[in-house]
Amino acid sequence: MERFSALRARVGAVAVVVGIAALLTGCASTKSPALRVQGLKFRGVGFTGAGIDVAFMVRNRNPEPLRVARFEYELFLNGYRMGRGYHPDPLELAGFREERVVSKFDLNFLSLPGAVRTVLERDRVKARVKGKFYVLRGDGSLRTLRFRSKTEVELKR
Repeated sequence: MERFSALRARVGAVAVVVGIAALLTGCASTKSPALRVQGLKFRGVGFTGAGIDVAFMVRNRNPEPLRVARFEYELFLNGYRMGRGYHPDPLELAGFREERVVSKFDLNFLSLPGAVRTVLERDRVKARVKGKFYVLRGDGSLRTLRFRSKTEVELKR
């Protein structure tokens, strides 16, 4: 009888460990959406800065829909850091679908070295972004998913 109780306790412990592992695997299996810069367009240029519309293509790499509350990013052009931007509006991304999103980015010329300004005079640039998605979970809490990407895009004036 003692052997049976010990065996039952071991089986119970194994079941708990397997259950926890399955739960953690399920939580960790959500992939971050893929985000890449699709285009950059100047909205207006002044003496101290410029407004840029940064067009992104955001693709859900999961079969389940994702509810992105917002995202924030750092923008680099030809290796130079331009600053930080964000997209404050929620996104509903269906499974394995993509959506075009435009973020308004404010560029401050006073905080940029002169070499960076020459980058902005080119027709094409290498754009790199890195940042975080804030994804809504079923219980209403937020989960942070990181992203980064590189691409070459046209600068429109």
